[in-house]
Amino acid sequence: MNLSGISARLAHLLELLLAAQEPVKVDFLAEALGTSRRTVFRELETAGPVLNSFQAELVSIPGKGIAFSGTEDARKSIYAALGDYGLQPASKRERLLLLVIEILANSGVIQKLFYYSNILKVSESTVSNDINELEPWFKQHGIHLVRKGGIGIMPEGTEEAIRTALVSRLITDGETGGKSYTASFSFPGDLIEQGVREVMQSNGDKFEWMTAESYSMITVYLMVMVKRIFAEKSLGDENKVLGDYQITLAGIVAGDLSNYFSVSCGNAEIQGLAVQIQACRAKQETPVETGSPERKELIRALTYEMIDRFDSSIAGVLKTNEKLVQLLGKHLGSALTRLQAGLDDPNPLQMELINKYPEVFQKTCRAVTAMEESLGFKVPVNEITYIEIHFLSALAALGEKNIRKRILRAGVICVAGIGTSYMVAAQIRKRFIGDLELDVCGWDDRESWEKDDFIISTIPLENTEKPVVLIQAILQENDYQQIQNTINAYAFVERGMIVQKVDRSLDEQLEKLENILLFTRMLLGSFTVIRINADCSFDYLFRFASDRFAPLARETIYNKLMDREKISSQVIPDLGVILLHTRSDAITIPVFAILKPDGEKFKDEYFRGAKSCVVMLLPEAAPAEMTDLMGGLSSALIDVPAFLDAIHDGNEKVIKALLEAEISDSLLQYSNEKLKK
Repeated sequence: MNLSGISARLAHLLELLLAAQEPVKVDFLAEALGTSRRTVFRELETAGPVLNSFQAELVSIPGKGIAFSGTEDARKSIYAALGDYGLQPASKRERLLLLVIEILANSGVIQKLFYYSNILKVSESTVSNDINELEPWFKQHGIHLVRKGGIGIMPEGTEEAIRTALVSRLITDGETGGKSYTASFSFPGDLIEQGVREVMQSNGDKFEWMTAESYSMITVYLMVMVKRIFAEKSLGDENKVLGDYQITLAGIVAGDLSNYFSVSCGNAEIQGLAVQIQACRAKQETPVETGSPERKELIRALTYEMIDRFDSSIAGVLKTNEKLVQLLGKHLGSALTRLQAGLDDPNPLQMELINKYPEVFQKTCRAVTAMEESLGFKVPVNEITYIEIHFLSALAALGEKNIRKRILRAGVICVAGIGTSYMVAAQIRKRFIGDLELDVCGWDDRESWEKDDFIISTIPLENTEKPVVLIQAILQENDYQQIQNTINAYAFVERGMIVQKVDRSLDEQLEKLENILLFTRMLLGSFTVIRINADCSFDYLFRFASDRFAPLARETIYNKLMDREKISSQVIPDLGVILLHTRSDAITIPVFAILKPDGEKFKDEYFRGAKSCVVMLLPEAAPAEMTDLMGGLSSALIDVPAFLDAIHDGNEKVIKALLEAEISDSLLQYSNEKLKK
């Protein structure tokens, strides 16, 4: 049985109805196809004879919508028939996407316009106009369209550029929820997709660090890679400077693909795949190595320069946020690879991040100019918004203005029944303790879930302005990642307590709290105010701090402080403070100390009128909460004017009293958050 003779619209409608386990409203179908209710009804009227041949039908359920009626075997058979049926595009956007992939698939081959017009079911003049419109896109991806009048058109570019453009196009297609109905490429359901997914799953633990978007990008790249190898299209043999981790992982995956498909994946293919791995974003920590020492130095310099440009008035304090410096640096490592290779990485929360935080977005755009000057071209908006998330998180920790991370409330809805909703909620609650509060809602209990910040649902929802995260009943990693992305976009909105996740037993929490208290006692014990010559140079100041507070590791600490100074000055003129801070395994106890000039201020012009020097040193072995506590003390220089005034006055008793108050508040907040459950 086949579906010959049906329209493209009907084919798309059938796909939507077959995918749904519940009735689908006509308004939803009309919106999905970009057409009217009347057109939907007219198309559905022609479906009867086609479905009858499969012993199936469509039924209209009053108040609920249109539903597929038939056996599961019939459903699968119709799906298979749709997959085999070449459909013309239903919109101009889809036509342009399909034209791109058809042209790319014919790289190195001249094809007449008639070839493309026949596939897309439009005139040759329409194809010609479409190609004019697409030419800048091809140029952006390093591909030149050779057009010869009366003969045809041929794309020219390196194999690497062709593959990158194919991946970009397929990711865009997936983002729109579309499906590739092309003569040259068709992944859904075919053997290449099946094989690639099996190889990815067999190496699942090696990809756990990737975000869901990056995992999808690698999957699509592997499909394109295998498809092109079958077409005898090979990458150029370039020796790229990459880390051992990505080369090793690329070699493992390429070997598995070679065995599965009986193809040859040589050194060039491994190098190409390693670049894709290096371009992947990480959920938190990433095993991907940055590369050469020169590249590491570039990333470190860019990190500090971007923080300076983001907001010079608070840059000095932001640089004490080790988490921001570390995670922004790791993000830049993958971002530079993506940008230099021309890889797209769509951000599903792009518009929310721009519209909800316009000031932070503008500051991030200013920060990104440092990257653009280094790269020599503009950084796309999707990359800017990913970087914006890192700054939002840092501002939340700093308490800048009214931006704080709050606990969101989400409604959990599952069409299978309220019991399944509780099961789904239990999975989510376990993963996001401290980040989310959940309301378990019924399918028809709109009044309840409309009060939530966003909705987590196993089914599409209509007529709601709330953000909706579609998930499976048994959550997969990409489902959790979608929820985390939504939290990132909506949690940083107003001042309030930051609640951390509770992921340990009470005994473990108490043990950790004891460890924090031990380091805190050592920190208070190390506190001192020392007078120093106001005429000293910055080198002398750094030497003095290293000798006084880390005598057994003076050279290590001196070099670390100097390395920071070479990247960006630790003098904060707006506060009148010099911040000497670092974390090292050469340090044995945490230090918070004040170095005061024996005059009103340091006289060397390099210090720009600074009145005080704050020294903060932290052992590498200290718990992460101590980093947060030290960051809180840095924030207090801005948030608590009395603290900065006391430091400038040099009154040791007053400073210590305020220091103890800040530490006490931090410990109380930590114990409340971690132990209240």
